[in-house]
Amino acid sequence: MKRLRLFAALLWLGLALGPARAAPPTYQALYANPERALPMQPTWQLQPVDAQAPPWEDIFTFTIGIAPNLIERARWLSLNPGKHNERAPALFDALDGRVLFLSPTARSFCDGRWQVVRQEYISVNPALQPLHRVWLVERKPGGGLRTTTANGRIDAQGQWAVPPVSCDGKDTISADSPAALSYLMPDGSRPVPSELQVDTVFAQPGLRDARGQWRPPAPPRDITTARWMDYKRQMVTPGSTGSGLIDARGRMVIPFIFGERPDATAQRRIQLCTAAGLDLQRNAGTPQVCRWQRLHGSSNAGAALRPVKDAATGRWGYQNARGQWAITPQFESARRFRHGYAVVSGAFPEDWRPPGWQDERPIIRQFHRVGRHWVVDALVRNASTGGAWELRYGLMNDAGQWLAAVPQPALHVTVLVPPGGRSGHYAEMLASHLPTLLGRSVQVDHVPKATEADYRRLMTEGGNEKVLLAALRLPRGGIEGVHQPAPIDALMHSLRPVTLLASEPLVLAIDSTRADTLGIRSTDDLLAYARAHPGSLRIGTGDDGWTGHLAFGQFRARSGVDVQRVVFKGMYPDSDVITKEHAVDLLFAPVNGVAVAVRRGQLRVLGTTADPAHPQSFEGVPWPTLGSSAPLAGYTTYDHFSLWAPANSEAASNRTLQEAVAQVLATPEVRKQLQDLRVVGGGGSPESLLALEDEERERWMRALSSPAR
Repeated sequence: MKRLRLFAALLWLGLALGPARAAPPTYQALYANPERALPMQPTWQLQPVDAQAPPWEDIFTFTIGIAPNLIERARWLSLNPGKHNERAPALFDALDGRVLFLSPTARSFCDGRWQVVRQEYISVNPALQPLHRVWLVERKPGGGLRTTTANGRIDAQGQWAVPPVSCDGKDTISADSPAALSYLMPDGSRPVPSELQVDTVFAQPGLRDARGQWRPPAPPRDITTARWMDYKRQMVTPGSTGSGLIDARGRMVIPFIFGERPDATAQRRIQLCTAAGLDLQRNAGTPQVCRWQRLHGSSNAGAALRPVKDAATGRWGYQNARGQWAITPQFESARRFRHGYAVVSGAFPEDWRPPGWQDERPIIRQFHRVGRHWVVDALVRNASTGGAWELRYGLMNDAGQWLAAVPQPALHVTVLVPPGGRSGHYAEMLASHLPTLLGRSVQVDHVPKATEADYRRLMTEGGNEKVLLAALRLPRGGIEGVHQPAPIDALMHSLRPVTLLASEPLVLAIDSTRADTLGIRSTDDLLAYARAHPGSLRIGTGDDGWTGHLAFGQFRARSGVDVQRVVFKGMYPDSDVITKEHAVDLLFAPVNGVAVAVRRGQLRVLGTTADPAHPQSFEGVPWPTLGSSAPLAGYTTYDHFSLWAPANSEAASNRTLQEAVAQVLATPEVRKQLQDLRVVGGGGSPESLLALEDEERERWMRALSSPAR
């Protein structure tokens, strides 16, 4: 059988760019469904972004759970993404620039009694000790569930140094551990000096390098823009008023964001002033910086208009000589026009933007020097804030590069067979459950016609962005004399192990009519009949190299009986060859290949190829295992579905995926699914997958030791 035919059963999982956008469940939903976990990012990577056009919506997405006056004493900073972000909280090391997060394996502790289903936030107390606030689900001994929240501390590996609760549910927050991180800045909490320096223009802060160049965003050089930003920085309450300038047609020339000012002068200019320093608290003693703003317009326009207060509304407007409203009442106060302009006051213009302003741009409030990095707080309005102005934090390294969290790519499960079947089912299972652990979306793509070039590319390229899920005959490359070699066989040995996903046993079924005629109702009856009538029984299997071939060879080798093998084209024989054509007496096939005939009573299952420790049942009827019969002790045969990564992948990335798959397979819902499918879940380490491969090689050698195959 050609090796490429065997690969028709493979599934490829590729990682393509595109972050998940999972809507977080409400608190009510968490209480109603306590096992519904939020997607939690397993890894955090902060990388420099384009210095000329930084993606501000990706940079300013964090809140920091620490008092601003304590930030510069800390080494570890808590990064809490906004509620509209799919990421979980993390800790940032401002000295080394690394990010620490809750390990996927730490989301379950006390032997699974406690599950972390949601990370709320990381706060930092006055002693600079971070506390991880998490939602927990307790699985009680009687099977009930309970939801609670608690605080804990993690170590340098992301494991619990101080768990949120003890195994018996007691509060641990007062406990400490020598394994917990040291959060104080070394050397008396002094940050590392930087060549970048904080400077201001019209009270707007920015960072300059040693050559005097501004790092984006540079402070505005326009005093009106700077004054508007200053109002925003102070988080002006609704209803606040300021002075501005209008022309004779009532159009806003200068928005209502300034304090009291003189009228326009004969030189067609006006003096504008704003605060000079970084202090956000403004009062009469705040230093001012002023400049003259040139105006363009007719010096006589508006001379005939006079300010009038409307008795009905209490607002000021302008009337002409006939007493008609030329500019409707709308101002808090109004002066006469001078040189074509009038100073008026009104409510802070919430909808006004400076000319050319981009709403994604942050309004910087403060820079904090921490370690070798800068923590920058700003007012932003983007997707992470739900479209409202909110306070968020960003990070800049000492080279002046903005750091943004790299979005985790979507996981594409590429199935190299048409929709349906066992491979497709397992792929959909991963797509349904992995997003809650990987923090990314998972999509299944069916590509039934893959070429040898496709296999070569997917086995060798992709790094951490691809992983192979295969109904793969182990050992890789097959057995000489059974599996015909193909050009890709050598490449298969370069694949890196991830984990075993599932193992599906076969069944040995007999034609019910033949069973009654021959008096065969159990495995022991079958073996007794075969010994008494050597060579008379015929067992159907699929082509050489498939699992049925292995099952038959082991059956002969372990039992020592003489039975005939009849080979049918394909992976497994059709049950109709027994129930209608009566071509053979028995067959090896998966459950789904015989289920209809078993329900009809046309076939009878004598036993399964499962390990006796994992007996199978069908519609409430238990099936014995062949290995439970003394002559077949130790007998097992499975179709194995396993995960493999390309040759250039990283072991740490593969381990992270393995841990996530293990958690999926451990959930009660998935365990029930696998039980219904008569499947044994995997989830073990990469090393255990390699050990399984060696065991499979031994099984093949035993199976081939039988004189007849």
